[in-house]
Amino acid sequence: MRHITIKPIAAMTFALALLGTGYAQTRPAAQVELTPEHFSQLDRNKSGGISKDEYEQFMRESFQKLDTDGDKRLSKAEAGVVMTPQQFAEVDKNGDGELTLDEFIEHVMRDFDRHDYDKDGVLQP
Repeated sequence: MRHITIKPIAAMTFALALLGTGYAQTRPAAQVELTPEHFSQLDRNKSGGISKDEYEQFMRESFQKLDTDGDKRLSKAEAGVVMTPQQFAEVDKNGDGELTLDEFIEHVMRDFDRHDYDKDGVLQP
């Protein structure tokens, strides 16, 4: 079975994937092994890669799942399921102690672009 090692913020994506399947972490991982099963969950159209649109849609849905109080913002506690305090501070651009959907999406999409090594708009296993 092939595994892909993903580091810091990209690990958030896969921790969220695990969260969606009922596996909750109490501490975010510095690195996550992305198994073919996890990759498959993100590859919704079964094209063999994760498109930018698939990734963004998944992250928007994940934000909603993490927003347990429904206020359309993530507190440090809500985000703490998948992010370290350092990662939270990096995403919280205005420093107000909460993450808006816009802050969250802007950051994770930059993360997508960093991991799209051939710049074709698709992450490959």
